[in-house]
Amino acid sequence: GETTCRKLVNRVITMYFETIQQLIHMDGHGIYVWSAFVISLVVMIGLIFKPLCQTKKEFNHIRLYLKLQEVNKASLKHEDTDASDS
Repeated sequence: GETTCRKLVNRVITMYFETIQQLIHMDGHGIYVWSAFVISLVVMIGLIFKPLCQTKKEFNHIRLYLKLQEVNKASLKHEDTDASDS
């Protein structure tokens, strides 16, 4: 029982590659593995940040629209008071 458990723990803890250079090279497959990793990471980051940027842009458009409505209301009130004074 205990030896099987110890073997399992050693298998989980033991790294497949002994050095960082072996990890990067990956027996000649490193360029494919790491390029796929980097491309996936870039896509995932883009999928997170693009909607956040779009949401911020939409909020800015809404804020500008509301500000323009306030300015239009104020100018209409000003025109109404000018017309009634005349």
